[in-house]
Amino acid sequence: MKQMGCVLALLVMVAVSSPAATLTFVATGPVAPGLSPLNENPAHPESHGTGTALITWDTVTNMMTVNAVFSGLTTGTTAAHIHCCTNPPGNAGVATTVPFFPGFPIGVTSGTYSRNLDMLSLSSYNPAFVAANGGTAASAAAVLLAGIQRGQAYFNIHTTMFGGGEIRGFLAVPVDLSIKPGSETPPINTRSRGRIPVAILSTSSFNAVTAVDTTSLTFGPTGTEHSLGFCNAGGEDVNGDGLPDLVCHFETESTGFKSGDTLAILMGKTILGAVLVGQQAIVTVP
Repeated sequence: MKQMGCVLALLVMVAVSSPAATLTFVATGPVAPGLSPLNENPAHPESHGTGTALITWDTVTNMMTVNAVFSGLTTGTTAAHIHCCTNPPGNAGVATTVPFFPGFPIGVTSGTYSRNLDMLSLSSYNPAFVAANGGTAASAAAVLLAGIQRGQAYFNIHTTMFGGGEIRGFLAVPVDLSIKPGSETPPINTRSRGRIPVAILSTSSFNAVTAVDTTSLTFGPTGTEHSLGFCNAGGEDVNGDGLPDLVCHFETESTGFKSGDTLAILMGKTILGAVLVGQQAIVTVP
């Protein structure tokens, strides 16, 4: 978990540095962070596969970049692609190239992948997805991007043992967090009856105070825990970058943190309906 968390953190750093025309998404949840067998439907708890995936979509050039890292699969890979469109944890048909992205490592249990795809080219899609969504690459692109932005698309890696998919994660917009602002690795007292302050950090292209639907926020070890107490009415610059950050407070007892947990995950939506996800390393006490 620590190793894959570091990889995801690196991918998020890349995402934050992307230009405004580029939309960035990471694969995670709805049950476990990153690409996980627990996110499959049905889940595969017998698998110990893990992975991360970063998707960027340039809205000017319509180029989509796919970056993925995976390891620990039960058997060799047979397919990898993006499915769309369904609400988590549902299953949907394949939207992108079948059976796998061009050049994706096949027949292996671990690997890395990076490739640019022209989303205005029919070669980037499953023909069935194009036929069902307007019949052109442009119409398919519009449907796929809208589905990704609504959190209705997932990145899936299939293997010989799990032909329907071994690890997957729904695509969401990454946000930076500051849990207990000022703490690099914030301590969480699992016995506390108080609240945990969590700041969603703004960037030059993302105003967390005005963009986040605060009623949608969940926070805890999986990110699905309904633990929100309240959010501050106004913005607060917690990291000194001159931008107003959104500070919310979560009920510790409702987060479900247990001794030994090392990762905190926040999930939610923007007021426009895009799915958000953020995570930060923690340490539990006592």
